[in-house]
Amino acid sequence: MLLNFKDPPLKTNETGKERSVGFEFEFTGVEMQDAANMLKNLYGGTIHQKSGYEYEVSDCEFGDFSLELDASLFLNKKYEKVLKSVGLDVDKLKNKEKLEDTLRGMASTVVPFEIITPPIPLSKLWSLNKLVDKLREWKAKGTGSSFFYAFGLHLNPEVPELSAESLTRHLKAYVMLDAWIRKDADIDISRKLTPYINEYEMDYIRYILRDDYQPDLETLIRDYFKFENSRNRPLDMLPIFKFMNEELTTKLLEEELTSARPTFHYRLPNCSIEKENWSLAEEWNRWVLVEELANDEKSLDQYARAFLNMDDKSVFGMKKKWIKLMERWVQDVR
Repeated sequence: MLLNFKDPPLKTNETGKERSVGFEFEFTGVEMQDAANMLKNLYGGTIHQKSGYEYEVSDCEFGDFSLELDASLFLNKKYEKVLKSVGLDVDKLKNKEKLEDTLRGMASTVVPFEIITPPIPLSKLWSLNKLVDKLREWKAKGTGSSFFYAFGLHLNPEVPELSAESLTRHLKAYVMLDAWIRKDADIDISRKLTPYINEYEMDYIRYILRDDYQPDLETLIRDYFKFENSRNRPLDMLPIFKFMNEELTTKLLEEELTSARPTFHYRLPNCSIEKENWSLAEEWNRWVLVEELANDEKSLDQYARAFLNMDDKSVFGMKKKWIKLMERWVQDVR
């Protein structure tokens, strides 16, 4: 029985339009051309092969789907710089396409393909169940298929409000729920061992959970960088920061992959499409808990004070106790 996708407390953005969510599925085991055909058959559209590592299925039911292999290495063709550094000019090779095919084949054993969806309206999220079912039918390999598959599911929920106050509330809510979500979602050991979903440091958590932490946007962004946060956090705030203040964020940003968009970038979940009982809705519903806590001002303030108080009194760590406290809150709101 399929789980329902729960509605967040705020279903519209600040202009009154229905909010949307983009998803990024990481997997292997299905060829890119086959996956592109799969998307076309499910949602319509036209297939465009942009390179050996990138396809687009445009004009689909919801917009344009992208299918890529590791953006940092292949989409920017960084491998060409590496080969040139040892005296091999890829542009002069007669069989350049064969080289790319070989590199792609080697990389796909550990580097995932990504299906990047267009923004899907909240009321239509159920339509992505068809994609999960079809990938599973084609024996796609997800997070649990190998110890080396640190594959993730990224969610990009459109923010309900473009304000520093709203972003701060969601950050506070997330850092308090992070430990509970990790336990409840049973985050795979392969992902825990990578730097992609590093927990926020306690110094930063203590700093933002203070009652008097009500920053303006510039202060919020500068503090995020001051505490050495990067895109490798389970809730990556860089895309929304860049959207709201591109000049400042770009100035402070050292890496190239962040694009500006009016969304949170929630990158914690496994992408366990190989498991029959894995549910896209279940991963989404955990995120909805973050929005529910963020929009309950009384509970948000109460649990922030409880967190700081427990932290002050804990000599040997507080994670287990805190997870139990969050579990009680979750049961109350479910």
